[in-house]
Amino acid sequence: MIQEKGMDKLKSGGVMTESLELGEKFARQIQAGELPVVSVRFVNDQVGYGLFAEEEIVEGFFVGEYTGLVRENNRRYFEPLNHYCYEYPVTDAMGRSFVIDATQGNLTRFINHSFKPNLKPRYAFLDGFYHCIFIAQRTIAKGTQLTYDYGQSYWYVRSPPQPLQT
Repeated sequence: MIQEKGMDKLKSGGVMTESLELGEKFARQIQAGELPVVSVRFVNDQVGYGLFAEEEIVEGFFVGEYTGLVRENNRRYFEPLNHYCYEYPVTDAMGRSFVIDATQGNLTRFINHSFKPNLKPRYAFLDGFYHCIFIAQRTIAKGTQLTYDYGQSYWYVRSPPQPLQT
């Protein structure tokens, strides 16, 4: 069903050019599930764990895909609050976006929020599916925590973010 909705969006011209280009550019990395050499480390009691670069990552490098179960964005998933959901750009019959629930996703679920991120999330479109990928905004030194800006809507139902020590 998700792939059909993606293909319908493609046929109607609703897929952004950038998503098509990123899908073509990073097809091999997406299909292989590539990640740079990283480690999961404990940050603190409030944040929990974070993802850290174990090698230098150059600007523009593909850092990984946010993976998990693509499902409807249903209110029953708010109790308890699920912190591992990312909006998926396809809508259900009611016009709500689906979400990528990374509760059982790969290591990218440990990428924390920062107002000064070193990664930018983008949607790549490949074979009828959107893939939420991360690209290095600048060169990232070995040992640095990987971060992206979760956006304002993430904080509507959560405590305000605390600055991270990267």
